[in-house]
Amino acid sequence: MAASEPVDPAVDQRAPEFYDEPWVTPPFQPLRAICALILIAGGFGLYEYVLVSFWSVPWMGIHERIPWPAFAILAAAIVLSIAGLRLALGLASPHGKLGFGLFAFLACIVVGAGGGRFVSYVMRATVNPPFTLKLAVGQRFPSFALTDQNDTIHHGPVPTGAGATLIYVYRGDFDPFARFELAELTARANENDFRRAGVDTLAISTDQVERSKMLAGFLRTKIPLLSDSNESLIAPLGLVQRHRNGEPDNAIPAFFIVDRNGVVRWIFTSPYYRELPRPDTLLDAAKSVIATPTASPQ
Repeated sequence: MAASEPVDPAVDQRAPEFYDEPWVTPPFQPLRAICALILIAGGFGLYEYVLVSFWSVPWMGIHERIPWPAFAILAAAIVLSIAGLRLALGLASPHGKLGFGLFAFLACIVVGAGGGRFVSYVMRATVNPPFTLKLAVGQRFPSFALTDQNDTIHHGPVPTGAGATLIYVYRGDFDPFARFELAELTARANENDFRRAGVDTLAISTDQVERSKMLAGFLRTKIPLLSDSNESLIAPLGLVQRHRNGEPDNAIPAFFIVDRNGVVRWIFTSPYYRELPRPDTLLDAAKSVIATPTASPQ
């Protein structure tokens, strides 16, 4: 039988002290956790604010080619979410770090992915199909006889008792950008800004008359919403978007200001159906046409 190995007294004395060391629970750090929650909530709140309010807040750039204010708010939302994640991962408590860190990570994923989809939609999904406008400044606007939401037939393009006519070809009642533009024009019409300037306003789409009636009731507008469901006017202008999946055709947005002789004096089109001129821009252009009827404002 082999003799047992000698035990080192020094090691034998240190071992109990090593294994009996008391466990100290890390502090929860409530102030840091609350700050992390505030940053996460702030980032997610800014993200939701853009998604909900972009369609009805003009200063966010709803009608601009690149809505920089909305993009800046989304960037701030991402920064706040990442800052909240960093604070959460700095918690000393393992359980707090896991819970708050996971919550902050999910918020970053939602804000980042959702913000990316929003930017992609605004810059790529709101592009008009390639089109060629078959009307130019200095040419006479085609004659038409179209029915509005009140079953009244409007003949054009010669204005009746007005110095100029603003003709807005809009995509249809389904388009939030067109609805917002019509709502702004309605507000200015209710204030008689266009009427005092001697400007009549018409809006034309491929919607059926019944849909124009519903849109007029929703917007509470008196602007004539003319129905060109047969595309007798919009198609010759080259402003029809046709869909391959069987969806109904819709118009491509365009603005025309026609003088009292029926001649087009001002045109606005854009590669983006989201980019639309503000009422002040339209009013100034119409006033310029009335003041100089022989000129062709750009």
